[in-house]
Amino acid sequence: MPKEFKKKTTVGIRVPDNAIALEIVRQLGNPIVSTSIHDEDAVLEYSTDPELIFEKWQNLVDIVIDGGYGDNIGSTIIDLSGFEPVVIREGKGSLEVL
Repeated sequence: MPKEFKKKTTVGIRVPDNAIALEIVRQLGNPIVSTSIHDEDAVLEYSTDPELIFEKWQNLVDIVIDGGYGDNIGSTIIDLSGFEPVVIREGKGSLEVL
């Protein structure tokens, strides 16, 4: 794990259904560290408009890839840190793996 995670007892792993993210991981041969962009807007929870993302973050990040609009459905979150899987949030992503 990168040094930023050394004091963490758990980490989240996202397996995206996104061709761009999957190809970046394939080309690098390593996972990537990423985050969702939480929006201060009271209506939208996450920013998905590529132009607005670029305007806001262009001077704060190394690269912005315009893959078109994303959807605004949160990921399904499953806690696998215990003996049994626990669904923390049901969203985009199948629970059939359980």
